[in-house]
Amino acid sequence: MDFNKWNVFWSLCFGLLSFLIIVGNALSISILFKRRLRKRPHFLLISLAFADLLVGIIPVPLYIMSQADIPHFSLTTYVFFLCVDMFAGLSSVFTLAAISLERLHAISRPLRHRQLTLRSYAIAIATPWIFSLIVSLSYLLSVFSVITYLQFFSGIIISLSTSFLVTCISYCIIWRKQASRIIPDEAQARKNIHLNRTLLLITAIFVLSWLPFYILNIAFSFCVSCEIFLVKVYVMKFLHYSNSFMNFLVYCFRMPDYRKALLKMLHKCRCSR
Repeated sequence: MDFNKWNVFWSLCFGLLSFLIIVGNALSISILFKRRLRKRPHFLLISLAFADLLVGIIPVPLYIMSQADIPHFSLTTYVFFLCVDMFAGLSSVFTLAAISLERLHAISRPLRHRQLTLRSYAIAIATPWIFSLIVSLSYLLSVFSVITYLQFFSGIIISLSTSFLVTCISYCIIWRKQASRIIPDEAQARKNIHLNRTLLLITAIFVLSWLPFYILNIAFSFCVSCEIFLVKVYVMKFLHYSNSFMNFLVYCFRMPDYRKALLKMLHKCRCSR
């Protein structure tokens, strides 16, 4: 089997991945909305799950169609696929940056953090989606030659690099403050440390799964003559999309309340059958 060509193997891999992303994130949204887990820091996780769910519903199926030479897959559909793909991916990137800033605020100013209103969290949730929409629509400007592709791609690089930098710096400050602080409420301190480690793990997995595809795009854009084997593109794209399912696995292993709610939900489904 030639893995440098799209075939049944790649169709099955990406099709299965799309199914797992949809099921995993639908369960995450349902569980995180439950009363016991409906805590304010988890609102941003729900927003992240929505972004990942969008990846499984639209970009992955459209990617399969674009590579499988499905009839009637027009240029307009391909442009729509790229816009939604960027929109969902950038929403995840910006939401992770917002999560890191929220955790930094919780550690640096715990009293003020407890006084945050629902409006503050609504702004923190909406801002990443608005930014990702603006950056994604800039691709249409490049398509209609309002701006050059180089300007659009430079905007993508700046957006991703800034988000990664903000996230990394935030967690570095968080760990430094946690190491030097003495908190009277040890139980609450342990919960905060556990949540911070979970969110840091989610961010680390995100960077590791996105970085190869990110570097590939830069190489492909600035080195037109470079020969890139399609098998590398498929593997990196699969790794890039798989991040939308990995968060579900992290929640299962790192959040006991989430795991209990998931098992309870599955047990109810089994009993109803």
